[in-house]
Amino acid sequence: METLGKAKRVRIYVSEDDRADGKPLHLAILELLRRESAQGATVLKGVEGFGATGRIHVSSLVDVAWRLPLVIEWVDRPEQVERLAPRLRALVRHGLITVDDTDVLLFEPHPVRDLTTTAIVADVMSRDVVTVARSTPVREVVELTLGKTYRAVPVVEGGRPVGIVTSSDLVHRGGLGVRLDLLATLDRPALQELLERLTQQRRTAAEVMTPDPVTVRSSASLPAAAERMARRRLKRLPVVDEAGSLVGIVSRVDLLRTVGVGFGKKEPIARELGLAGDVPLSRVMRRDVPAIHPESPLPEVFQAVTSTRLNRALVLDDERRPVGLVTDAELLERVTPALRPGAIRAIMQRLPFRHARGEESVAAHTRGGTAADVMSRHVATAREHALLSEAIASMLQGDDKVLAVTDADGRVVGIVDRADLLHGLTGPAAQEA
Repeated sequence: METLGKAKRVRIYVSEDDRADGKPLHLAILELLRRESAQGATVLKGVEGFGATGRIHVSSLVDVAWRLPLVIEWVDRPEQVERLAPRLRALVRHGLITVDDTDVLLFEPHPVRDLTTTAIVADVMSRDVVTVARSTPVREVVELTLGKTYRAVPVVEGGRPVGIVTSSDLVHRGGLGVRLDLLATLDRPALQELLERLTQQRRTAAEVMTPDPVTVRSSASLPAAAERMARRRLKRLPVVDEAGSLVGIVSRVDLLRTVGVGFGKKEPIARELGLAGDVPLSRVMRRDVPAIHPESPLPEVFQAVTSTRLNRALVLDDERRPVGLVTDAELLERVTPALRPGAIRAIMQRLPFRHARGEESVAAHTRGGTAADVMSRHVATAREHALLSEAIASMLQGDDKVLAVTDADGRVVGIVDRADLLHGLTGPAAQEA
């Protein structure tokens, strides 16, 4: 049986009369999960049962019906479960929480958030923000990101954001040498060596951070946040309250989720929110597509992948139809430890990838010698006349970073990433529609 991937299933056993923050506990848990962009949760009411007290609760008139046992079941990505588990434990004072590995057979989420036309940043931001102090060692900052979805850590002082440490900061000023999203491709010895080097350098967050980060008020409109993020080409913004204290963080994906169209919905809600989701994809796509042929040799593949900020290249057949996708992370995973330092250097410095002994040595130290050998066969596509809202929904459903834009015959005519889509919602192309 083919599955989509692995996930974690969380079951929380509580009683119907348990409360938290002045409301029923199960409702407080649901609100937390929804606020933090969990994939979804279901509350199941028991017919009868007993817990640690040994008292049997039943649904008949003999006992009190409102003390029935409840089970909240939540299935999500492992990193999301790990992130929110401490907050769940803080809510559940009496009860039981279990976590199991599970296989996902089908997952067709609705990528659009249910928002009103007066929605503000506070309605879509994440409130569970990992922060550090000025004095936090750079190694600790890096370790906070390992295995996590976030790639930037705010630096706070007195509750206010005074800086932010991004992947770029760590590479250029922190001595990391490799982007945070590529750390997962390193084997344990290489990763440990990198962390030890950071320890020896003794740098702190204050020395590598971007000071005075761009922020947005929690009461700001979504178009204002989107415009600020698109104009400065930022992936996320720290969110502050009226006093300037950090209260959350809003990402590019958070904003894109507000305008996607899913499950056959025809009328985009973007205009009602002040964003232009009814712009054709052809207006915002880039036509300089990083592309290679399935038979392209590995050095040529490296060159195509590193030639653009997308850090990936489409694999096209003789008729320019997409047959695969190659990312820099996939390239690193397919080279042996002997070639990995050179491969990382080529990727980070956007240099040609060569080996002192020539291309034959490169082929000998890789699992495959052509684009067809190293590519992923999953390519997310969208037609050039599709609306931005439809393209956004397609990208979010597959958790893709880019979309290949095709004509009516399925030939690639352009490409877009998340930054292009967000810019299209707020830029001149959107305003002309």
